[in-house]
Amino acid sequence: MTQYIYQRHTTAMSNTSGFSVSKPVALWNKPIKADFKELFKSLGKGVIDGVLGKWEEVAKDTLDGVTALGLTAVPEEVAWLLIYRSLVEAIVSLIKGNQELLFEKPNESDFEELCDRLNHSLESIELLIDQDFFSRPKDLPILEAVKTAFADWLKYFSVNQAQALTISHRLPTYFVYALHEEWAKYPEKYACLKEELDTPFTQANEREQSWQRYLAWLQKQVEEPMLLEAFGLKQVYVPLHAYYKQKVGGEKSEEFERRVREDEKYQRIVLDLETELEAWLEKGDRNDAIRVISGGPGSGKSSFAKIFAANQAEKGKTPVLFIPLHHFEPSDDLVEAVGKFVRDDGFLRHNPLDKDKGDSRLLIIFDGLDELAMQGKIATETAQQFVREVQRKVERFNVRETCLQVLIGGRELVVQANSSDFRQPQQILHILPYFVTEDERNNYIDDQNLLQQDQRQIWWQKYGNASGRGYDCLPKELNQDNLTEITAQPLLNYLVALSFDQQNKFPTDGNLNAIYANLLTAVYQRGWAGYQHPAIRGIEEKDFVRILEEIALASWHGDGRTTTVREIETHCEHSSLKSLLDKFQESAKLGVTRLLTAFYFRESGVKEQEKTFEFTHKSFGEYLTAKRIVREVRLIHKKLKDRQDDPDEGWDEREALKRWAILCGASPMDEYLFKFIADEMCLQNASDVSNWQQTLCHQIAFMLRHGMPMERLTPRSDFQEENRQARNAEEALLAVLNACARVTKAVSKIQWHTPEAFGIWISRLQGQRINTYTDVFCLNCLSFLDLQGCALVYKDFSQANFERVNLKGANLAGANLGWTNFEGANLERANLLDANLAEANLERANLLDANLQGAYLPDAILVGANLQGADLRWTNLEEAYLEGANLEGAYLDGANLEGAYLEGTILEGTILEGKNLADLNEASGSDSDK
Repeated sequence: MTQYIYQRHTTAMSNTSGFSVSKPVALWNKPIKADFKELFKSLGKGVIDGVLGKWEEVAKDTLDGVTALGLTAVPEEVAWLLIYRSLVEAIVSLIKGNQELLFEKPNESDFEELCDRLNHSLESIELLIDQDFFSRPKDLPILEAVKTAFADWLKYFSVNQAQALTISHRLPTYFVYALHEEWAKYPEKYACLKEELDTPFTQANEREQSWQRYLAWLQKQVEEPMLLEAFGLKQVYVPLHAYYKQKVGGEKSEEFERRVREDEKYQRIVLDLETELEAWLEKGDRNDAIRVISGGPGSGKSSFAKIFAANQAEKGKTPVLFIPLHHFEPSDDLVEAVGKFVRDDGFLRHNPLDKDKGDSRLLIIFDGLDELAMQGKIATETAQQFVREVQRKVERFNVRETCLQVLIGGRELVVQANSSDFRQPQQILHILPYFVTEDERNNYIDDQNLLQQDQRQIWWQKYGNASGRGYDCLPKELNQDNLTEITAQPLLNYLVALSFDQQNKFPTDGNLNAIYANLLTAVYQRGWAGYQHPAIRGIEEKDFVRILEEIALASWHGDGRTTTVREIETHCEHSSLKSLLDKFQESAKLGVTRLLTAFYFRESGVKEQEKTFEFTHKSFGEYLTAKRIVREVRLIHKKLKDRQDDPDEGWDEREALKRWAILCGASPMDEYLFKFIADEMCLQNASDVSNWQQTLCHQIAFMLRHGMPMERLTPRSDFQEENRQARNAEEALLAVLNACARVTKAVSKIQWHTPEAFGIWISRLQGQRINTYTDVFCLNCLSFLDLQGCALVYKDFSQANFERVNLKGANLAGANLGWTNFEGANLERANLLDANLAEANLERANLLDANLQGAYLPDAILVGANLQGADLRWTNLEEAYLEGANLEGAYLDGANLEGAYLEGTILEGTILEGKNLADLNEASGSDSDK
């Protein structure tokens, strides 16, 4: 029998001590075998039993077996134990993370032969454990051999060549993480190695080891599989471009600043995002220690934050702490909040911001500023308080030298709302899409020619290599103008790729919801129906989607991303889905949870002693929530109609409003969710949407007369909470009505019971603006409304959307209508006395006989507008765009038309009193014959 072989020696080249370790062959004949053959056989069994949730047992049995071999405490055997256990943990973690890709049970005899062959290829490999191993554990020679064997093993389970290689290539990263975890979990077992080997790893103190362990975790994060794929983010990541706004040079008058549009005051300077932030880190200016990354949903903010954190941590110049803000509890003191986060996270044993025990230099990356919104306060208020606390602490830490730098990422709206707090040059960096069209490039200063590159081509080539699908560029079927907006965004481009690869009918109309729906079906067919395990038979696709909608709703009602099983159960009971949930959960207990977590949500922590789950992509939760809301609209319409047909059936208006309050009262709607609702409406039958529009008009009219029936909700909340939920539900009614109208293009005719009813209601929904930059969501949902004769005196409608609104005879005297969109609106005989319409869009609006006396319209767009008989006396129309407008019979006495654009304007019969048409043409600078 081969004897156990090891040899102490000195490496001549490096003068470092070490020892050679080979597998203790003689010991494999003990009852519990832990050789590679048994490992691969156990893992093969685990692939089948893993569907039943037995992965932990497989790993435990294997590791217990090698621990029970009776190895002595000599360093060589202890080192082998450390390596073997770490390898097992890494391999098990990789298989568990890609389990949905492993389907077929191999032929037993063939599989036995494979395991023999793999074991034989590995058993004679000698390991050298020296200083270099712990400084570069990824370079351990056995890893290459195990990677090859592991890839061969994976192919036995219907994993293709590219997938097998992709999964096995991630083994070194997983091994390093497992190594750190194993060392941290059982330090007493490996104490002898500290005495034998003098390396930064073995001799590191507790703090250094915790940072090393955290670095390994950051590295593993970017290697973890994406959705239902074998590859991780790192394999397909494309470096992002961004821009910052630089004020237009030169001294400008106050009049210029007032009159020029905000965007026109700035130049957009393009840069490489990672290069810019690395230079910022290297410079370490204590007066410029905060940077902000702004981008829309799916723009790549979080992906960049993870990649940047892993890269900077690996360089080792500055410790990096990555904090997803939906896992962070902000408080009045940032130091305490960070301390709680690292304690809960479990990697660091010290608070890196502690003044006595903290680190001398630190980079904190806060990801998801918008996700601080759901902590019991208004979103913008919570984010603003957090930003200012970060600024205070950064100033305190950096009094003498730069100790703390902070990178914050968030969606555009919440960053914009806090932009007044970020005044340093280049402080806010706006992420650019993968592709900027040639026309759009004129809006940027791009000295490095970064925008010449179509990064979609690079991404698709990487995706083709990682997935084994062979793409070398963006497929021509997807390289269409109407899909540019979607394929240019990182997340949406990836979802397009997944949907395109399923060989289903691909939606080419650019509707994101259609792509999500296509992908949802593909995932169900691939992961559920395709596997045909007895545990998941009987769960139909419609039930699969329905439960996911309820999970999304529970998340929306919570913090926007996370939820618990208890919250899901509560929502399902309210929606009469308890029996379906029971069937679903029974399947989940048998292992289907992994399929869900691979794409939809993952475990994210503990809340009130319950595990929490979060959507891996917030936008997918928003899509499912939108589907749930549209489903409820359909149901409300049906139930109200049933009651009309039979008084013993269906619901009355109060019951329908109660259901709506339960659905939409807990959380306010925002533009991101609204966009999904509007897109979902576009996918419905047009006649259905038209009927829903009328039903919602009726419900709003009923609600305004009788109020939201909050007293019907159980359990009842206090008045303040009921009032808050009622307001949210009312705003959602308006928003969903507007989504219907955008599809039908028909005016929504609500029966306002008094002229002031709409004005009172919109004031309640609108609330108070926090600053001039704040967009008010409900004001974007006013298009296609019938507001004929409404009293809206002095209302604040700045930046509102009044497209195609009927405001005939409405009283808007003194109203703030600056930057408002009135395109195609009917303002016949409307009273706009002294109203502010600066830069308003009144293109093709009907202003017949309207009273605009003293109104303020500089730079307003009145192209093609009908101003016949309008009273424009003392109106400021300076530099207004009046091309093709009809001013026949209008009153222009005292009007300011300096610089106005009047080409093609009809001025016949215009009443000027003291001016003639020649004067008017001269004032406007027009040479055309009027």
